[in-house]
Amino acid sequence: MTKALEAPVQRTGTLRVRSGLAALLLVLSSLAPLLAPGYFLKAHDARHSISFLVEFEQGLRAGAPWPVWSPDFAVGFGYPLWLIYAPLPYYIAEFFRVLGFGFAGAVKATWIVAVLLGASGAYLLARRWWGRGAALVAAVAFTYAPYRMVEIYVRAALGEFLALSLMPWAFLALAALWDDPRPRRAAAAAVVLAALPLTHTVSAVMFAPLLAAYLLFLLAQSVRRGDRRALIRAVGWTGAGLITAGLLAAIFIVPLGLERRYIAESQWVSATYYYARHFVYPAQLFDPSWGFGFSVPGAQDGMSFQLGLALVVLAAAGAWAGLRRGATRRSETAFLAAAFLFAVVGMLPLAEPAWAGLPLANLVQFPWRLLAVAAFAAAMLSGAAAFWMDRSAGQKEDGRAGGFALLAALVVLVAGLPYVSAELAPVRPEDEAPVAVINFELEYPDMRGMTLWSQRVPVNGDSPLIDQYLRGEPLKRVAVIGGSGKVLSQAATPDSVQAQVQADGPVLLRIYTHYFPGWRATVDGQPAEVSADPPNGLMGLALEAGVHDVRLQFGPTPVRRAAAFLSALGIAAVVALLVLERRRRPMGLS
Repeated sequence: MTKALEAPVQRTGTLRVRSGLAALLLVLSSLAPLLAPGYFLKAHDARHSISFLVEFEQGLRAGAPWPVWSPDFAVGFGYPLWLIYAPLPYYIAEFFRVLGFGFAGAVKATWIVAVLLGASGAYLLARRWWGRGAALVAAVAFTYAPYRMVEIYVRAALGEFLALSLMPWAFLALAALWDDPRPRRAAAAAVVLAALPLTHTVSAVMFAPLLAAYLLFLLAQSVRRGDRRALIRAVGWTGAGLITAGLLAAIFIVPLGLERRYIAESQWVSATYYYARHFVYPAQLFDPSWGFGFSVPGAQDGMSFQLGLALVVLAAAGAWAGLRRGATRRSETAFLAAAFLFAVVGMLPLAEPAWAGLPLANLVQFPWRLLAVAAFAAAMLSGAAAFWMDRSAGQKEDGRAGGFALLAALVVLVAGLPYVSAELAPVRPEDEAPVAVINFELEYPDMRGMTLWSQRVPVNGDSPLIDQYLRGEPLKRVAVIGGSGKVLSQAATPDSVQAQVQADGPVLLRIYTHYFPGWRATVDGQPAEVSADPPNGLMGLALEAGVHDVRLQFGPTPVRRAAAFLSALGIAAVVALLVLERRRRPMGLS
């Protein structure tokens, strides 16, 4: 997408333009609210996207290269946010922080990266299948699909948006690997596939069946071609790529799988988040009305679930033309059309029995998240429509997009521009500070996380830390709650607590931090046992008489160490694949 835009010229009677920069220029309009002052703080997860970065940076500055603990959530008790919330978007944002951006500015820059990443992936995938005219339309259609605008400016779902931006790249990597199986392409596929669960857990769960179906599709095509040697190479290098992807993502998915039982997951998949409350009604798929409200039971939602009429018409045209006998990429067209229909039907109330039988349905929370799959498939099919329209006009592929492709891209742009809007507000200092988490939880008390040892959602009276946050005071996390004694001094960092305690006799300390695997205590330099302190599952510590130096530190568990080791092996595997590509030694799979 870097070639200069040429002035329109006449060739064989059609309008022709360079497609790469044309796509880039048309995509840029979608970034207007991101380039304006302020931030869309009233969007659903907008305050999270900033405060999560604040929390993430605290972990990095505390010396954790892969943070797990978020110190300010749950009214200051802390929460293992990065155990369940994929952190890759915040590594990208932290890069911009290193460059000097503020927290909100770094998040906005990450949004821009995600937009351009998705557009370029859609462009390259459509170009691979149908040429540059299709690439132009697919890039613009993927960018302006209404659900993409919902993800940014209504929901501010940074992880989900970035994960969907990776989807064209995942298809592209797998298609390239099966077209020419080789180590370098296996490494590329591994990196892209590993990036999905590291970007957004729910999206990875939702996209996995689609990617698995695409692998079966590629396998069936290879079998049909009858080249046994090529089939063995493709299966072998795909297996190497999948194993490497699993290793790369292990640092996140292994602790997620083995330690998520220590959090109260039920609070995030019930009530407001229960999937049965969030099906889409058929009329909503074509309702052009827009709003910044929330999803609610029934058809009176405050946000849009439309597919986009222009996108649907173009996708239908692409499917109709591409499914004819002898059509270019007929099989790919059929796959995309099936994915689109599957996604649409899966959002409707009639699909509820199927959802009830899915073991991971609760984790998806919102069936309308399948709009992501529909948007991807429709954008690709829209590209196919432009290909066939230009082909019918007699255009040959020569690096330029024809007039029909440019017209289709402009139609999609004009249809999508009304939804490129955000409720911008000035960013205050407190929006970029730890107190932002407390302010949010005071407004939404049901969003306070619990652990396995919590007996209830923490209420304001449970936490003396709230007032300390609001007054901007250093946090005092240690208190004597049983026996006679006093805390002489104390200090806290994002991942540690230390105090000097005078005990006149046996005393019981309460540390206003959630009890969770990874926290370790020492008393006077010797390991000490902490216990869960009800009703909030905080840390309790018993002391004998005397003056004691008490220290608590959050660190890795054996599971997390093992997972980090596996990911280190994954990095080594990527390097090995790239080295193998350079040497091109004759091997069984090469």
